[in-house]
Amino acid sequence: MSTHRYIDASDIKANVAKGFELEEYIEEANDEVEDVAQQVGVYDPDDIEINPLHYKIKRYAVSFCIMRLCQDKIGTNNVDIAELDKYMIQYNLYKKEYEKLRTEITIEMVTGNINEIRDRASVSSGWIFRG
Repeated sequence: MSTHRYIDASDIKANVAKGFELEEYIEEANDEVEDVAQQVGVYDPDDIEINPLHYKIKRYAVSFCIMRLCQDKIGTNNVDIAELDKYMIQYNLYKKEYEKLRTEITIEMVTGNINEIRDRASVSSGWIFRG
């Protein structure tokens, strides 16, 4: 269980999550932030920059949270088919965002050590010369 809070209920704006108790999913998402930090080389949660938490890391955690909620709702036997479809569609959307964001998170984003604009992009551009 994470000792830090990276997201809370106020960060979850998705309509699909309205009316549900989200604390368990938020705790999982906070743990997920620490897991992805370790994957990029940040092993101490105190080294994760939270003021502010990088936007993509926050979106990653929110996507994970909603994805997990939908995953549980899909597995519930007492929902009708229309609701099941709703949760399945939302699950797939948030899973896609979660997977995309995971590939973009860097150690610099986690630690907040983005000093140059080139640290923010995953691609570099060459010099442009005018003649």
